[in-house]
Amino acid sequence: MPTISLSFPRLAALVAISLCLAGCGKTESYRYKLTLAVNTPEGVKRSSSVVELVFYEVSIPARGIMHKLRGEALYLDLGPGAKPLIALLTSQLHPKYGKEQRWTRDAGPDDNLLYRLYGPPPPQSNNYFDDLPRIARMRGQRRITPADLPDLVTFADINVPRSVIEVDPNDLQATLGPSITWNEITFESTDEPVTTGIERKLPWLPAYFEKNKNLDGYDHHFTLELANILTWFDFDQSR
Repeated sequence: MPTISLSFPRLAALVAISLCLAGCGKTESYRYKLTLAVNTPEGVKRSSSVVELVFYEVSIPARGIMHKLRGEALYLDLGPGAKPLIALLTSQLHPKYGKEQRWTRDAGPDDNLLYRLYGPPPPQSNNYFDDLPRIARMRGQRRITPADLPDLVTFADINVPRSVIEVDPNDLQATLGPSITWNEITFESTDEPVTTGIERKLPWLPAYFEKNKNLDGYDHHFTLELANILTWFDFDQSR
């Protein structure tokens, strides 16, 4: 009998779906739109991505809240001959905890960031889950800082996944060029459609998803190299 190899991200998604089918209760969701704008020699370059987060109550194997993210990384084309700037869906390369955390490993913005942008939850809200409808109704752009972003990367060669390079949000010039600086970073709650199409910019992504590959081509993690840490899961969770 053939065996199926599952990476942690895909296994986690299957477990979440199974648990939801077995014991799902109330569901809440919201969509966020992240917009990056940078100064380049050709003028300001800007790109946005809309991602949906769904949270649901479960009762099996125990009562709690689970989540599912649907969307893709933000891809900002900086022009001919320039490396792109990509804001991943995740934040795992330099984890922060407690009040310092701004972005989560796999559930989008942390509540620290959301409450700073939209105010604390009302007294009648028992927890973050109960406050999600309020956040989902909020409208209007809020400016955020480089420290509020998920992990940023680029590629030495966009067609070679293992050539991935981390981008320091406080020093874009170090990896993207001497004339690249921040112009504006904004975050907003929205009801716009979820962004799609990143596979047209990163054509290798579908194959890496199908074969559960990290960016270095392996299907398991065993080094601290960036290409071994990152996987398709950090770029696209729309499948």
